Amino acid sequence: MLFDGYKVPESQYHRTVFITPKYENILNAPAVADPRSLQKALQKNSIVAYHPLDPEFYDEDVNAVIETIFNMKDEIPAVKDDKGVYHEISYHIIIDDAQILDGFDSRRSPSPSVKKLIIAGRSKMIKASVIVHRFGALPRVINGNVASLIVMNVSSVDLDITKRLFGIDFEPIMPELVDYRWVYIDLLQNTPVPTKYAPVKLVGQ
Repeated sequence: MLFDGYKVPESQYHRTVFITPKYENILNAPAVADPRSLQKALQKNSIVAYHPLDPEFYDEDVNAVIETIFNMKDEIPAVKDDKGVYHEISYHIIIDDAQILDGFDSRRSPSPSVKKLIIAGRSKMIKASVIVHRFGALPRVINGNVASLIVMNVSSVDLDITKRLFGIDFEPIMPELVDYRWVYIDLLQNTPVPTKYAPVKLVGQ
């Protein structure tokens, strides 16, 4: 889906960073491990994977990525095409396995960088996607700013949490996730309705 999105002409003004502590790179994107290399890679590539190297500094790495993206946005907020039309630059930060990071732990306070991403990112066209294994893993400030959900599996122990946090009852659709594999929910709708989708083939398969 991500690569299909980059087939749209306007996507040339959009950049995606996939932060993966497990060094997974299913996107077959160029991989970097420090903010300076990230900035250079994003100047040439639409999608870049970021591999934090030291587990003791995972949070610092994520904070550095966030600050790098905000700085890039401030330095070059828009670009002009060959027809003289300005296009605003947008970014998407995907954080995999966020539950292992202190900044995304419900028992801790998010760092200033994470708070900035979650609260101010949308107004600067910097979108965040946070991938976790459990619904109750994230801090309140993040849950309170979720615009949409992509759900691939729901544990029965999380049913009460999803009702309380998002007003969604997943119990009726849990058996169907076996066939559809994932659902999308737009939480900005007055009455959010789950939309079911079939599995998506990985790149190269």
